[in-house]
Amino acid sequence: MAILVVWVLPSAAQLHEPLSITGQDVATAMAVAGWKVDAANVKFLSQVSVIGQNGRLKVIEVAPWVENSLKVKLRCLDPRACLPFYVLVNRTAGGPESLPSLANSAEGTRVELTGQRPVLRSGDPATMVFNNRFLHISMPVICLQSGRQGQTIRVASIDHRRFYKAEIMGPGLLKAVTL
Repeated sequence: MAILVVWVLPSAAQLHEPLSITGQDVATAMAVAGWKVDAANVKFLSQVSVIGQNGRLKVIEVAPWVENSLKVKLRCLDPRACLPFYVLVNRTAGGPESLPSLANSAEGTRVELTGQRPVLRSGDPATMVFNNRFLHISMPVICLQSGRQGQTIRVASIDHRRFYKAEIMGPGLLKAVTL
């Protein structure tokens, strides 16, 4: 019985041994988010490791940093595998100049990333207009997603009791999408 326990324990310990996240792991996650990044341009601010085999990463936020670099916030798709962390990426690596926050995007939803800045950002107040042949109503809402003119995003009533889909018409103005 003791021999069996000694043989099983090293195998269980190996399953939970932390693995280091590499620049290539970050470059792959950024490529999925629409950024072309060379692993050599990724600079870790501290050592980052993942526990288990599900160490796939997701880009949460990209922001300009100092001297032609970007500050990138990432996390593991499985929140139990690693904590959110930051890396710096050389801006000459390519990619859009601005990136909407991805924190509020739905899991599995592909967010289109281009060089255009969002007209509305997640958390912004806006006015949504309902229009039909007999009725014209406008109401204040809070944006739940970032987007550019012409895109459809999710919004909520001010009290967050009702949720809608709306097309961005311009800064602070949305048109309700009827289903």
